[in-house]
Amino acid sequence: MSKTAHPGSDDARRRALWLRLWAELGAAPIVEAYLTAPGETVHGVCIDGDAVVINPVPATVDTILHELLHRVYPDRSERSIRRTTTQLRKFLTDDEVQLFYAEYCRRRKKGRSRRADV
Repeated sequence: MSKTAHPGSDDARRRALWLRLWAELGAAPIVEAYLTAPGETVHGVCIDGDAVVINPVPATVDTILHELLHRVYPDRSERSIRRTTTQLRKFLTDDEVQLFYAEYCRRRKKGRSRRADV
């Protein structure tokens, strides 16, 4: 986001909001924790307008499932892989998702940034 925006434009408002969120990132107490709610996928919550709790599990597990499906079904379209990921994710229990995430954390290796050919 390095564009210059004209005052009063939508881009200027977005830029101001972006800068405000950067300030909030430095000011807010942020905790990473696994969050559950019956029948819901919870990515995060803001508690009493103060502390922010982020659940990295849903997005991470969705991405892992998606990329592993590409390995299992290399000839399938992106749309087919997305659909299968969504169906599988809805099928899994919270415990299964948490176990899968824990296994991912155990196996992951940190790598250098690289360009993705998409």
